Order: sequence, then C-alpha cells, then structure tokens
Amino acid sequence: MKKLAYIVLGFLVTTGAYANNQSTQGSNSATVISDMKSTLDKEAAASLTEKDRSLAKQWMLSETDWVKYKQIMSGPRGIWSPGLDPITALGVSETDPQERKRYAELWIKMETRRAELEMAFEVERQRAASRILGNQLAVNNTSWIREWEEKRVEVNKQVILFVDSECKESCKSMFEELRASVGDNARLDIFFKQGASSDEIGQWASFMKIAPEVVRARAITLNFDEGKSTELGIDMNSLPQVRVVDLKSGAVTATYK
Repeated sequence: MKKLAYIVLGFLVTTGAYANNQSTQGSNSATVISDMKSTLDKEAAASLTEKDRSLAKQWMLSETDWVKYKQIMSGPRGIWSPGLDPITALGVSETDPQERKRYAELWIKMETRRAELEMAFEVERQRAASRILGNQLAVNNTSWIREWEEKRVEVNKQVILFVDSECKESCKSMFEELRASVGDNARLDIFFKQGASSDEIGQWASFMKIAPEVVRARAITLNFDEGKSTELGIDMNSLPQVRVVDLKSGAVTATYK
C-alpha cells in the first residue's frame, strides 16, 4: 500500500509540475506574441509619413489603426469598395468584437460632427442668401420654375416652431409629433431663441435627426429669430411654441404651446 501511495503521490507531483510548466510556457508564449505584435506595430507606424499621421488624427485614429487601414485598402477591400472611409473600412474588416465596437462608436462621433457642421453652414448660407438676395432668385430660370410649380403639391400652410437650441431631450417627442403632422402642403420653419449660434443650431438639428439634404431642399428651414417672434407675438421666454400660418392670407390659423 505504501508503494502504491508513493506512486500516486509521485504522479500527482509530476502532473502538477507539468501543468505549471505548461502554464508558464503558455504565459511566456503570449508575452512573446504580444511583444512581437508591439514591435511590428511600432515598425509599421514608423513607416508612416507626416501626411499619414495628420490624416489619422483627422479621423480620430491611432497610427496603428492607420497602418491597418492602408493594409486593408491595398487588398480585396480596396477593389470592392474604392474610396471607402477609413473607419468603415476598419470596422467591416475587423473580427475582434471589442475593436469592432470601438470603430462603430468612432463612426457615430465622426458622422454626428459632420452633420452638425454641414447644418451650421446651411444655416449661415440661407441667412446670407436672405441678406444679399432678399426675394430675388439665385438662379432665374422661369421655364424650369413653371414646370416645377405644375408638378409639385402647392404649399399653402406654414408651420412655425419657436424653440430654444438647448431644448433637446425634453423637446424631442414634441418635435417628432410635429414633424409627422406636417403634410405635403405645408412647410416647417424653425426659429431659434436669440443668442443661438450656427453650431448650436446644427447640433440641435443633428440631435433631432434632421438630414442636411432636407434642409438644403427647404422642406425644413432653420432660422435665427430676427423679428419673427415679435411679428407673431411670441413670448420667447415661454418655449417651445407653434404657430400655423395660412400663406395666402397671412393669418394665424392655429396656436400650440
């Protein structure tokens, strides 16, 4: 029995030592692989030009990300999707869930900022057109306008929303209901409380998911309050407020607070 006990004990000691050795080897292997990857990343990053580094910063990407992006676009993805933006290229090619999540969050940040900037510029562009041209058409093409007028649904109602650019979460459901209620025969004009900047208006519009294309088409307009609230007797300290105006008569046909 003693002999058997010694054999079992020896087996357990040997097995434990083997397991510890394997664990140590596995840990060492992981460290070696990590060090090799780090070295390769550094070497690849060192090959980037100043232009590459500048572009990586603009896209909120690390130098390692930019190396991966260049490698991706030099392969099949570059043939399948030429001109694909860096974050999307990295995201659709990533197999690691955490990295894919990081790229998705970066994409949302970049896209949100793009929409805000485009919206802010559109606000200023419309303001400049009103200031410089007044009611004069930027492009005077009478025949095209006549054809357009014949085809489009006549807009006979103006829905005007007066709102504070800081009112986002608490105004979201109200705006969504208002937007859904505006038919083809009406246009939605939004006027912001005095003091709002173009950037703040752009951020508000982006939060409400108003696409720049919709604003450019003037289906929805974003405006500084330059007397409209006074004209309609709006208390700008009690917002939001809505007025519905008949475009033919100029009369206010509905009021909502």
